[in-house]
Amino acid sequence: MQHWVVGTDVGGTFTDIIGMNIETGEQRLGKVPTTPPTYFDGIINGLKKANLSGEETQSFRHGATVSTNAVEERKGVKTALITTEGFRDVLGGGRAERISAFELDWDPPDIIIPRRDVLTVRERVGPWGDVIIPLNEDDVRLAARKIRKRGIESVAVVYMDSFMHPEHEMRTREILQEELPGVDITISYDVRPEMLEFERTSTTVLNAYVAPIMRKYMAGLMQTAKTQWNYSGPILITTGTGGVIGIDEAIKLPAVTFHSSPVSGAVGFAGYCGAMAGYENVIAFETGGTTNNVSMIYKGTPAMTREWKILWNVPCCLPSVDTIYMGAGGGSVGWVDKGGILNVGPHSQGAVPGPACYGQGGEEATNTDTQIVLGRINPDYFLGGDMTVYPELSRKALKEKIGDKYGWTAEEAAANMYMVAMTNLMLGIRLQTVSRGWDPRDFAIVPYGGGGALYACDIAREVGLSTVIVPPLPGYASAFGALRVDVRHEFVQPIFTLESQLDYDKLNKAMDDLIKKAIDTLAKEGIEPKNMVLQRLADVKYWSQANHFTVEVPPGKIENLEIITERFITAMRAKYGYVLPPGYVETEVVNLRVVATGIIPKPDLPKITRGGSLKEAAKQPRKVWFRDSGFVDTAIYQREFLPIGGTFEGPAIVEQPDTTIVIPPRTHSKIDQYGNIIIKVEK
Repeated sequence: MQHWVVGTDVGGTFTDIIGMNIETGEQRLGKVPTTPPTYFDGIINGLKKANLSGEETQSFRHGATVSTNAVEERKGVKTALITTEGFRDVLGGGRAERISAFELDWDPPDIIIPRRDVLTVRERVGPWGDVIIPLNEDDVRLAARKIRKRGIESVAVVYMDSFMHPEHEMRTREILQEELPGVDITISYDVRPEMLEFERTSTTVLNAYVAPIMRKYMAGLMQTAKTQWNYSGPILITTGTGGVIGIDEAIKLPAVTFHSSPVSGAVGFAGYCGAMAGYENVIAFETGGTTNNVSMIYKGTPAMTREWKILWNVPCCLPSVDTIYMGAGGGSVGWVDKGGILNVGPHSQGAVPGPACYGQGGEEATNTDTQIVLGRINPDYFLGGDMTVYPELSRKALKEKIGDKYGWTAEEAAANMYMVAMTNLMLGIRLQTVSRGWDPRDFAIVPYGGGGALYACDIAREVGLSTVIVPPLPGYASAFGALRVDVRHEFVQPIFTLESQLDYDKLNKAMDDLIKKAIDTLAKEGIEPKNMVLQRLADVKYWSQANHFTVEVPPGKIENLEIITERFITAMRAKYGYVLPPGYVETEVVNLRVVATGIIPKPDLPKITRGGSLKEAAKQPRKVWFRDSGFVDTAIYQREFLPIGGTFEGPAIVEQPDTTIVIPPRTHSKIDQYGNIIIKVEK
């Protein structure tokens, strides 16, 4: 019988595997080094380590950072952009912003597509969908010849206002497929049929930039699962929306996988575990091998965004859980700039060569090395003792790369590097909370990833939070999160009509068409009608605004905009603190949307009945460095033996194979019925 659901997460440093038996709640785990460039060996190694077979598995859910890393490291394929004549510099022009207002000699980084590979075609569609200049097919064929000669692997097609009249883009795709067999083609109408030409162009280009890589990766994943793991069931891919989609749908639009792994951890792990512990408002705080990610869960629902930046001035405008990303993971490197200032990240040593302590040739001091030198991570229990690390190499790297520049010992270098890293992480929390109108005191932090619990208590104290919740298995959060999220799609139809000019019959037909498309898509993925949940939305704005608000459409036939406008006004006032006087300017319906959710089987965390005493969990004490205290004698506990209902005071270290939990002085900890460690932090 097939009773297992399996979640995977391929990170920059480690590949995590978790299998859960739907009927019994049994868990099987595997954490192994990631194996670039194909990654498949690491997945199979993890599945074997977890003792999971394809024949026993009924659902395989997969998350990876392949697409994200390809963009962040600028390792996508050679891509060209075809656009409307006269608009060649939309992508290069971007928006008027700088990384820093004070670096007067700063030069912006190169755009993803060099200007010479931005080709133009004579055509023009008006903002209401009227054809001003017909598509010149000879121009398209000329562009195709240039693309062929230059060895381009992928092409993005973005015409002005094509979201109101996609026929020119569709015909261009047909011509390019004739002229360029084997070259990947992405049109903006399939990716983001919405206003704002720069954002639409950027998002389409991002999809084209990674599409051949991701399609090859997902084809290889299917083949590997079948031939090396004997699995022939459905493969679901995590997305940035906090859901999963079938692998066939992911192949059609690979950009939906951007930042999907940390998002599944935020929604399916941090939000779920926080709710199980009695906290609906949580800050999901992930620290992995390469990055740190912060997301907000309010009243059990993740904060969403429809525009976020994957690089400077490179927005991706696909719906996503609102997340801040920082280059502050375990492999992030400490370095001294020309002004003598100590920095940490964003450059990371990744899985290869990894931190200095790995002994794989890495000579730079990383966050992982600082934790070892400060006594916070036990080098004899790294990955539960499965991985050998070399603390003397950590000390050497910290002394030579950091300490010698300031006259510090290795311990002093580690302590100062820790403070820089912790401050960067704290600022990320403030950006996600205070700067966006959230009061961090209303939330609890749920750390996850291999490194989140190393920093969480110090950060909570710094920003004024009183509660840290460390769930079981935080090092497997993104893999576990993939098991706890549902199938989720979003469909959009441009409208761009003022309220006074709306044809409600056409409006309702457009909504009905979206709903039919949503139902058909979910049905193709095996979702039964009783498990389909459809949410109807509308994007609304004042006639003069550039940006819109997304509000829920009331049930039934749309006969007027009264309720929709009320919800728009409420959202407008909440964000800006004011609204325009009634009748001052008309409202406009920009788009209709349908969010389609397919409810799929999800395993639950089992309650734990483990008794005993803290003495049974105690290990040999050691000296550990804490902020404001220095090195102090510290109690060490093995997590798997902590008794339910047990309490203890800080300072303490709790060790488990997938992470280390640092609990500083002036804290009080308790283990709840699910094995969560609830830590109360004094100010």
